[in-house]
Amino acid sequence: MKLLTYFQRLFMAFAFLMSVGAAPGVAQSQVVYDDYDMNPYYEYDPYYNYDPYYDDYYGYDYDYGYNYDDYVLTDSEIRQRIKLNLAMSPFVDGEDVRISVDHGVATLSGTVEDRSAMIDAGELAYDAGAWKVRNKLSQRERGERPWADMRDRELRKEIEDELWSSPFVNSDQISVTVNNGIATLYGGVENKGEIADAVENAYEAGAKRVKSRLWVDPDLS
Repeated sequence: MKLLTYFQRLFMAFAFLMSVGAAPGVAQSQVVYDDYDMNPYYEYDPYYNYDPYYDDYYGYDYDYGYNYDDYVLTDSEIRQRIKLNLAMSPFVDGEDVRISVDHGVATLSGTVEDRSAMIDAGELAYDAGAWKVRNKLSQRERGERPWADMRDRELRKEIEDELWSSPFVNSDQISVTVNNGIATLYGGVENKGEIADAVENAYEAGAKRVKSRLWVDPDLS
């Protein structure tokens, strides 16, 4: 009986020592695997704070992927979309329109039928995904020259009135300057579509050419 008690006590002592020795490992395991901040093996999420406008490690543009809210079009894709929009438009003859795209900025050159076609071509380029359009198109018909009948001050007032009356543009953040019939728009807007609408409004008011210095301000959306 005493011998059995001795072995029982020895077993209990051994079990106690084992539990004490294992305790730090258990505690450490809980810290490592339950708390990601303390886990040396935890790999950070590569999509966290993802900015689609930066290049990846290999220097290529990011393409559409998992959990990406924005799809960043390449210059080639934007150019093809513009070309397709012009080909499908019943208002623009795109055969004599040359298209180039550099970092999302589209440049249209060549000739179109008239002023309305020139304005529509710029609108189609914005719709295709360009964030800025340089409209260098010329008109085969020279009859319509609204800027020639207005002073720069009068044209500026017409553009401001056009922007103010537009249901698609918040003109409070946009300023306008005019020099020799060429209008320049400055300020922040809510989205890229508003840039296209503001530029179209300036052309419709009579501008010879419109330079956009507008940008998308996230604080306005």
